[in-house]
Amino acid sequence: MTDYFADISSYQRSDLQFFQNFVSHGVGSVFIKTTQGSADGSNYLNPKARTQAKNALAAGMNVGFYHYFKASSVADAINEAKFFEQSVVNLGFEKDTPLCVDVEDPSLNTSAVASYVDAFINYLKTQSYTNVFQYSMASWFNEGILNANKYPTWVANYGSSDCGTRGNIVAWQYTSSWGGGSQDMSYDWGIFDKQPVKTEATTQPKVEPEKPKVENVIKLTEQTQPVDRLGIERPETYEASSTWKSSDIVMINNEPHYQIATDIFVPISKTTFKDFIIVKYTDDSPAPVFDSKGNRAQNASVSTGKAFKTDGVRIINGIPMAKIATDQFIPFEYTSGSRF
Repeated sequence: MTDYFADISSYQRSDLQFFQNFVSHGVGSVFIKTTQGSADGSNYLNPKARTQAKNALAAGMNVGFYHYFKASSVADAINEAKFFEQSVVNLGFEKDTPLCVDVEDPSLNTSAVASYVDAFINYLKTQSYTNVFQYSMASWFNEGILNANKYPTWVANYGSSDCGTRGNIVAWQYTSSWGGGSQDMSYDWGIFDKQPVKTEATTQPKVEPEKPKVENVIKLTEQTQPVDRLGIERPETYEASSTWKSSDIVMINNEPHYQIATDIFVPISKTTFKDFIIVKYTDDSPAPVFDSKGNRAQNASVSTGKAFKTDGVRIINGIPMAKIATDQFIPFEYTSGSRF
C-alpha cells in the first residue's frame, strides 16, 4: 500500500476535522511548518503549529516539522537551525521526529546554499536528532545547487510520472492541488517508517490507571477589574472569591493573564494561582522542563496533576515560563488554565 503525507503551514486549517479528512482519504502523516528564518531575522513562528500538531495526533496521524530556509551565511544557517529546534522542543516532540529544511527561497545564494544546508543539518545532528533531511525542487538537484545523495531528500516535481531526479530520495511531492484545491501531497518512501500510522489494537487493550483530572477553574483573591487583549481596562468589576473557567493564558503588559471570555482577561497575580501552578498537558505526554537559556532540561519532565510553587515569571525565547526550581522553568501554556 502506498504511503502519503501532506505538508501544511498557517495557510491551512487547524481543526480536527481537517486532519480527519486526510486520514479518511488514506493520508497517514503530515509535515507542519513551524519556523522561517532565525530569531534575530525573520523571527517567524507558525501561530497554528501547536493546534495543528495536537489535532493531527488526535486524528491518528504521524507528525513531522519543516523549516523554511532563508540563510545568507553559515552562521545564519546555524541560528536558523537553533530557532527551528527550539520550536520543536517547545512543542514537546522527541529526537526521532522527522525534521526537514525547506530550501527553495529565490533570495538564496545558489552558489553557496549547499554549505549553509550542511551547517543547518549538521547542527541538528549534533543535538542528536536522528531523522533530518532536505527538501527542494528537482531542478536544484539536477543543476548541482544541492546534492541529493548527501542527505535523505524530499523532492518536488509536479506534472510528471517521475520524481525528476536521482539520489537518496525518501519522498516525492508530486502535486500541489491534491483534493482539487491547493494542498500539497507527497509519496512517503521511508520518512515515517519509524512512526507507523496508528491502527486499532488487534489484542485486548491494556487498562490504564485513571489520569488525574485538572480543572481550568480559577478563583479571584481580590476585587479585580479585567482587561481586554490590549490591556485596556473593562468597565465591569469582579468580586473576590468569584470563580471563573479559563480557556487560555496570555501575556498582557508583561504579565500572564487567564482568559475567562472572548476578550476578557484577569491577571494570574490576582488569583489563587499567584504563587503556584498545576501541570496540565496533552494526554500521555509529560510537560517539558527548560533551563534559563531555553534548552530542554535533560531527563526532566513532569506529569499532569503535579503542582509546583513558583518563583516568578521569565520570558525565554519569547515564551512566558514559570520558575519552579534553580534554572528550571515550565511554559505557562503547559499549566492549568491554558488551552491544554
